Amino acid sequence: MRLRAISLFLIWLMGATFGYAQAQSIAITHARLLDGTGAGAVDDSTILIEGRTIKAVGGSDVKIPSSAHVIDAKGKTAIPGLADMHVHLVGGWDGEATDILGYQTYLNALLYSGVTTVLDTGNVPAFILQLRGAVASGTLQGPRIYCVGPLLEGPDPVWGSISLVMTSKSQIPSVVAQLKSENVDLVKLYAGLSDQLVRRISAEAKKQGLRTIIDQGNRNGSMDLMDEGIAGFAHLPSHRISDEAVQHAKESGIFFISTLILGEVFSQRRLQDLKFLDDPLVADVTPPSQLKGLRDMAQKPIEAADEQRCKSIAVRFEGAKSNVKRLWGAGVLIAAGTDAPYPGDFQGEGLHRELELLVESGLTPLQALSAATKNAATIVGADKEWGTLEAGKLANVLLIDGKPDQNIHDTHHISLLIKQGEIVDREKLKFSPRSKDFATVSGAPTQ
Repeated sequence: MRLRAISLFLIWLMGATFGYAQAQSIAITHARLLDGTGAGAVDDSTILIEGRTIKAVGGSDVKIPSSAHVIDAKGKTAIPGLADMHVHLVGGWDGEATDILGYQTYLNALLYSGVTTVLDTGNVPAFILQLRGAVASGTLQGPRIYCVGPLLEGPDPVWGSISLVMTSKSQIPSVVAQLKSENVDLVKLYAGLSDQLVRRISAEAKKQGLRTIIDQGNRNGSMDLMDEGIAGFAHLPSHRISDEAVQHAKESGIFFISTLILGEVFSQRRLQDLKFLDDPLVADVTPPSQLKGLRDMAQKPIEAADEQRCKSIAVRFEGAKSNVKRLWGAGVLIAAGTDAPYPGDFQGEGLHRELELLVESGLTPLQALSAATKNAATIVGADKEWGTLEAGKLANVLLIDGKPDQNIHDTHHISLLIKQGEIVDREKLKFSPRSKDFATVSGAPTQ
């Protein structure tokens, strides 16, 4: 009897180790389905999940195994897991300091907000590559990470600690080869590069099976840059671009990552009303020192020079918003991103605010949701793997209390999160008194 018990224990242990204990099917029934493709809601839907993937999506025709774990989603809306395609998992909350030690807080905050995938668009290479691997292997819990590695930058880098300085065309083959060997998902070009280097790096990247994205500030959306071989822009243009440029972007297959929330943050518009700090997507997962720092920042009087700067940024913010509907209407690919973290631009919650700003800019809620699901997957060439709730795709699913296709703010009301077929315990992602608050020791101590 004892030998039999030991044998049964070993069989159970092997199953737990290799995932067999997680093999029970999950069936979400009676859901209101928004599949991420842009199609309208389908009532009384069933989503059958087996392992990491969606086995079937339909209605009463979906056959549910008797052993399945059934979740009755009546009154709730099922949407794909969200993707933020512009984050920096090394940045401090103030947008200036470094917070490498706080990575788990960021990963938790993202998952808690239903963000199951991110694209890190500039980081300390060794750090982000290890972080990506640790999440992929299950050693760390967090959203799936795509990354660019470092910024490729000119001789006077703005962000020195995450930049690789490029001063000569002779560097290009070896640098791109190194990035290729590290399996980065895109190559990020930054503001200080000459057009010649942009062109040569993009050509070498293409030769080695990689694509480039670029941030050149006020030149984002420039037709000149579109002709240098880039795949897309890391931000929307901060000025209203011409109809000719919109058409050129469409014809060239150029994509844009939205990051509208930056304009709202830097113009101080978002800090005019701090009620959003009480949103559970912020309050439940943010270290107290960060919340206090932001409240203190918001209460400081704005000096005359800063006030003028904020007004200028507000104009650029409206310019970026004016491009959204025009680009979308022309068929240009736009994916949602936040550039988090910055003051008021939180990992996780910031993406929900980004969706609201996309709607404020003229997109329908369905279109905004597609920007953070299907379109996000498309820009990293993974649209056949994730981004929509369809059979064969990874099972990244959110159940929402509400109808986000009618009121985009309802995305905040998450009742269930499934990442790659596993139900995530969101309670365990909350920041608690036992959690380590590294914000006060990142870079210079917070005053």
